Amino acid sequence: MRTRADSPTKTCTEPGCAGALRARGLCSTHYNRRFQPNRHAPSVTQCAACGAEVTRALRSRQRPTCSVACRTLLQHGVSVGATGTYDWARDAAVRARRAGATVVEVFDRSEVFVRDQWTCQLCGLPVDVTASPFDPASPTVDHVVPLSRGGQHTLANAQCSHLGCNSAKSDHAA
Repeated sequence: MRTRADSPTKTCTEPGCAGALRARGLCSTHYNRRFQPNRHAPSVTQCAACGAEVTRALRSRQRPTCSVACRTLLQHGVSVGATGTYDWARDAAVRARRAGATVVEVFDRSEVFVRDQWTCQLCGLPVDVTASPFDPASPTVDHVVPLSRGGQHTLANAQCSHLGCNSAKSDHAA
């Protein structure tokens, strides 16, 4: 059943907001700010790489980091001045077990990059070694047969790829 709030012509009554009306004359964002102010309250936790205090949303899906350097450390496993004890190989093995992989080999991502000569195996172009971890051209380890499709976490099932290519591939076999 269609209600007045579902009407495409009704907009938020907050000045300057063109969001679609949801409840009490407000869009979802303004409704939550006014009537549920602690719904997304920040919490204090520790950076996953260096242990520094980080304030972030309570239900964030990513591991907490305090800086781009720590995010780089978590993604690439290469120390960039941080003093954390993060180990990419160990973390990747744990994630693979959680994803259901029955064969889990512990290997370092640099082995994959060197073996594949720092070339994306999905598009054939070189990856940017110095790229920010948020840059689509940055190097990532991709599973040829995704873990979600029964693939294993082994060096033979891993390949170098751009972050953008890996994201576009999603959970499809190469």
